[in-house]
Amino acid sequence: MPSNLHTRDLILRLKEIRTEKGLTLQEISDKLDEAGCHVGITSIKKVFSEGSEDLGFRYHDTIEPIAKVLLDLYDDQGDAEAIALKADLAVKDELIARRERELTECREEHARRTEFLLKQIELKDQRIDTLMARVTVLIEQLQKLLDKCDNCPARRPDDL
Repeated sequence: MPSNLHTRDLILRLKEIRTEKGLTLQEISDKLDEAGCHVGITSIKKVFSEGSEDLGFRYHDTIEPIAKVLLDLYDDQGDAEAIALKADLAVKDELIARRERELTECREEHARRTEFLLKQIELKDQRIDTLMARVTVLIEQLQKLLDKCDNCPARRPDDL
């Protein structure tokens, strides 16, 4: 995150661009939306209000998106600070894109593993059901044999 001095200078430059180009707050908001950067109109008003350069802002949520859009569109100075900020934003955008790809890959791998494990659980449940059916048949057969033994005419009463 840039220093407070850098943020202060950046806010002052953004105000200059707004004044030079005669941009309304709504136009700035529209340009942010077009660029896929979402900053609320209230936050935009705060950034461009009198004395805002001395206030604390959440840089990455407020100042950075506004700077990215306005400097890309209107900054004709090409000063080192703007170029450095643009380069910094490009690096961060690439880092974010790479992290999003990694996250997507992790989610896909997690989904594959979850699907595999769910299939394994289903197979285990099927095996248990099969084995339980076999045990039930064996118990029934054992009971029939015991019943036959109990009713066997050759059996002596003292064999009980």
